Amino acid sequence: METGKHGLKRELKLWDLVPMQITVIVWLGWTGFAAKQGPTHLVLWLLAIVLFYLPLAAVVMKLGRSMPVEGGVYQWVKQGVSPFAGYLAGWNYTIYVVSIFAVAGSFIVNSLAYAAGPRGSWMLNNRPMALGLTVLVCLTAYIFNVRGLHLAKWWGNAAAVLMVGTFLVLLFLLIRAAASGLPSTRVSLSFAWPAASILTLNVFTKIAMSALSGFDGAAIFSEECRKPENDVARSVIIAAPLIAVMYILGTGAVLAYVPPAKVDLAAAVPQVMQAGLGTTGWGGAVTEIASLAFVISYVASIVLYIGMAARLPMVAGWDGFLPGWWSALHPRWRTPTKAIAAVTLAIFALGCLSLWGASNQEALEAGVGAGFGCYCLTYILLFSVVLFGFRLKERPWGLGLTLAALAAFVVSCCALIFEIVPLGEVANPVVFGLKVAGMIFAMNALGAFLYWRGSRRALKLGADSASQAELGAEANID
Repeated sequence: METGKHGLKRELKLWDLVPMQITVIVWLGWTGFAAKQGPTHLVLWLLAIVLFYLPLAAVVMKLGRSMPVEGGVYQWVKQGVSPFAGYLAGWNYTIYVVSIFAVAGSFIVNSLAYAAGPRGSWMLNNRPMALGLTVLVCLTAYIFNVRGLHLAKWWGNAAAVLMVGTFLVLLFLLIRAAASGLPSTRVSLSFAWPAASILTLNVFTKIAMSALSGFDGAAIFSEECRKPENDVARSVIIAAPLIAVMYILGTGAVLAYVPPAKVDLAAAVPQVMQAGLGTTGWGGAVTEIASLAFVISYVASIVLYIGMAARLPMVAGWDGFLPGWWSALHPRWRTPTKAIAAVTLAIFALGCLSLWGASNQEALEAGVGAGFGCYCLTYILLFSVVLFGFRLKERPWGLGLTLAALAAFVVSCCALIFEIVPLGEVANPVVFGLKVAGMIFAMNALGAFLYWRGSRRALKLGADSASQAELGAEANID
């Protein structure tokens, strides 16, 4: 097997990257969140696609072709803005992955309870079961990532197939509703314009940043792709239209059967399937299968995200900003086993803390909000490569890409503000916002401290190498 300069195996082809994009980006649960907005959802989706989704795709395609290097956003920001900015981009991405998947056990337990129907009510908020599933999922993700992407990628492939299959069921329900003349179908795909308000802007940024982000993830594996300079960009081109259609028509299917006020944000897809297919016979079976497909897709995304997050400290180790053991590769499978273990253990530890303090729901929500806030910072730094990346003057971006990056940069900044300043749904928005802002600041202060220590380590290593080279040259002269 051909390897890159760092000894990584080139496991990924184009048709591995396409389903990976779908698995990483698509979670049809966001259709329920958008459906809450009623007939204005279509315009919000289209605005999010134009102002964030397509600009992100364009920036990733441009940077992926010009800098096809392992680490993706870390390397792009490092080379375009500064090494410190690149380190923080990778650090914030890793914090995001750890924080959002720390609740994996609870999410899976509740999803299985919904799939089982009334007989699964005992599973709801079952802490011992959630803890056991957290252990199982983390162990699964670790084993598959250590063994290499030739195994881990199959999770992405299977999850993409299940997700597309679930969407086809929603599409069938939407078409059947339209054919039968249900009155609700007239507003399910309406071009009604949303009201101009802070709440609408908040929903818009959530749709953009949460549902339509992730194209940059596959680029983290650039030196593990067969043709990274071409295949990452091509995977974006192929997956982008399908992902947009799945979200828009999926939301239309939800509204065709469920009024906006009654949408279950935790289980919108099973809810619409129950409404359209029933709870018994083959309809009930399809609903249960769809719920299980959700769980499998979620586990698959954990496997892939842990693999992505582990590559970022590995690359930082190459640069000397972290100790060399972060970059150590398994002698046979050529994967960063210690970095994978560290990320997996961080998710497990935070997951245990979230279960231990499950009674403090607001603290848990603040942690997730801080994770998304860190994700916003990653994107702010990514789009800064095009807007402020003066270190890359030899790569002119063009007016079109610059304007696109500016639009996505503004959306990312607004999304960060709304993570810090919540609109309702918490006991005290000010205290909640201070918690989220404090966590984001603390995490980035820790990242800055680690970078400072790492840069001193890198300088020392460079000085030691130079001294050894001088001594060797003097010995040769003698």
